[in-house]
Amino acid sequence: MFFEIAGGALGLGLILYVVISTIHKKKSEELKSEVIEKLKTYGKITEEQKKLYFETEKEKYQLLFFYAPSSSELTINSKKMWEIRDASGSRLFDQTSFLSSTYEKLVIVYPLTTKIKRYINENEMVFVKPKDHFYEMRVIRHFELEELFKENAL
Repeated sequence: MFFEIAGGALGLGLILYVVISTIHKKKSEELKSEVIEKLKTYGKITEEQKKLYFETEKEKYQLLFFYAPSSSELTINSKKMWEIRDASGSRLFDQTSFLSSTYEKLVIVYPLTTKIKRYINENEMVFVKPKDHFYEMRVIRHFELEELFKENAL
């Protein structure tokens, strides 16, 4: 009897996980689509070899999307090492291949709502602003896109 109850709970948990994951993935795709549509009003979006590019009169950017949960904290430790902290702990992400192209990068972080932090040296940290340009990239939260264009930063 115990195994029947445990098996039923496990099955219910698995079904719940699949449903939540599906909803989450759909919301992520919708958010990406909204960002791409907004970018199209300011420039041209192209796709080459499964990579997205955004081109303005000034520059051509490789467009990258980086997922960070909304209640987490994102810290850019260096060009290659990024860290996400949330209730479950801390995770490091090696961005070597993510940021490997020779183009300037426009990194859209979503659905993160907290401020992005960046180390400028071993002892100093700053908040990343939409107009900040470092390591051949701009890193912005998805809702800061309009601000970037109002400041004529792209």
